Amino acid sequence: MKSGRDNFILRFNKLKILAQGREFSNSIWNMADAVILPFIMLLITPYFIKKLGTNQYGIWMIVNSIIASIGIVNVGVGDAAIKFISKYRALENQKEINRIINTGFSLVVVLAILIILIGSAISFLAARINLFNLSGANITLASASIQLGSIVFAFKQVEQLLLSIFKGYERYDTGAGISIISKFFLLSAQVLTVVLGYKLVQIFLVSVFISILVVLGETIFVKGKFREASLIPSFNKSSVKEIFSFSTWSWAQSILSIIASHIDRFIVITFVGPTFLAYYALASTIGSQMHAIFTAGASWVFPKVSGKTERKEDTSNLYYKMQLIIIVCGFAFVTFLILFENIIFRTWLGIETYTNSILLIKIFLYLAFFNMLSIIPYFFLLGSNLIRVSTFFMFVSVIFTIGFMMLGYNVLNVSGLAYGKLFSSIITIPIMLAFVHYKIIDKINLLSGLKIYLPVLMLAASLYMISIASIPIFLGGAALLWFLYREKVSKTFQAQE
Repeated sequence: MKSGRDNFILRFNKLKILAQGREFSNSIWNMADAVILPFIMLLITPYFIKKLGTNQYGIWMIVNSIIASIGIVNVGVGDAAIKFISKYRALENQKEINRIINTGFSLVVVLAILIILIGSAISFLAARINLFNLSGANITLASASIQLGSIVFAFKQVEQLLLSIFKGYERYDTGAGISIISKFFLLSAQVLTVVLGYKLVQIFLVSVFISILVVLGETIFVKGKFREASLIPSFNKSSVKEIFSFSTWSWAQSILSIIASHIDRFIVITFVGPTFLAYYALASTIGSQMHAIFTAGASWVFPKVSGKTERKEDTSNLYYKMQLIIIVCGFAFVTFLILFENIIFRTWLGIETYTNSILLIKIFLYLAFFNMLSIIPYFFLLGSNLIRVSTFFMFVSVIFTIGFMMLGYNVLNVSGLAYGKLFSSIITIPIMLAFVHYKIIDKINLLSGLKIYLPVLMLAASLYMISIASIPIFLGGAALLWFLYREKVSKTFQAQE
């Protein structure tokens, strides 16, 4: 029988092994990529608003949404590269890996050219058609910014494919390091431009120059690491067909995601104007960046599940362990921000910006917490070759999002848009959980996935109430979470022994 000291040493050694593992390294680096530069960007957002003015900052945000919307032409080559590189690594077939890399690079170069052409067309139309009820000077500013922004976005697509190569090899640490350096140069150049007193067009001009230099450097680095990959345009028919067999659905997901992420901004600027959009976009960005942190930290799960699926290995232990980590850490993170919102956001944003945006910030924080529950199921659907199902759930989510946003806008005005997005997630996420548990994890019945959702709903309710009455709700949710995961997590540790 093991003593308490022996059990402690055993647990310590397990944690030590975990900390030294590739998964832990991938999570830390990916989270660093998602946290460091975006956090700095958020930190200096009040300075940008002050220097540029809420009007120009609002135009910057809507231009970013327009550029992101051009992403509907992104056929998902990056995700396909991760999928098939990880697949052929599991099958130890280097020749097929090189074939996928070369064809993927060729496709993304064509995509970049197409993005620039579309950006030019939208810029031309924006200069002649007042799409968002802007003034004359703002129309000219938006038109020029769209043209330059499309060039930056085009080079970003090439960069994402290059980073996807490292992700397919499960080297998220290397890819994240490269991404951090890239974002650092871009953000530094933008900050310097604003400090020197230049405005929005100059910010985009500098961004174009930095993006070109960065992508050239990254291409040289990737070629040095993967010498078998020529990175010379070549369209292998079988490779294109294989990539599109996966990427077509990833493309559909991308289109749906763009609609869900940016339609509210288009509505806001059309009905309320760029000044209010500055506050709305700030709150939305805070919530989306928090969600991005946890998504980045868990993104290595995608190729891991893909490899396990090809080898016919069980994935349920990995699923439960990752869901527990995200729920606990996500709740702690959101709770900290909600409890100390007065100190954190008032000090950071200043009284005026804080007053105009704090309600929206809170709503998007709650939204981020609920959306965290879908991160691991999403990666499991992709890795389990169920991207069509994942796309269907994305479509359902978009329909619900648009419907609830419009309803919320009619009932609660602008804040109703954010509430609409929140209620959409509350309804659609348990549907996704039910399917993933039935098809991949427990394979028992459609209701098995709801056993995770109930304690999360209770935790979120206790956080929303913040009163004496919320204490028993919180304790009940925490107890349910513990009892539901105790057996699963203990099995995970036993399997690791």
